[in-house]
Amino acid sequence: MKISGSMAALALALGVLAGCTTPDFTMPPGSPDYRAGFSQGCDAGYTVAGSPFYDTSRKVEPPSKNDPQRIGWLAGYDRCKRSYQRMQRVISSVLGPP
Repeated sequence: MKISGSMAALALALGVLAGCTTPDFTMPPGSPDYRAGFSQGCDAGYTVAGSPFYDTSRKVEPPSKNDPQRIGWLAGYDRCKRSYQRMQRVISSVLGPP
């Protein structure tokens, strides 16, 4: 049985969607504060982007300017929000609008 490129892309996107948090091996290098902030920011990015694995009704706020985790949080938020939105575009292009 041959798998088409569209089906392979869909399978990959669904596999990535199954992950609910940032695994340690995908974390960027940095201090413990940066890495903790990145993980929390990533969860917030998925929440804001509408991932069904997160409570999208909760309010998301970045850490204060003095928080040592802020830079990591912002990086994680941006990366994961864009990643989820990109997956949604791929899925929509394969399956069509919801």
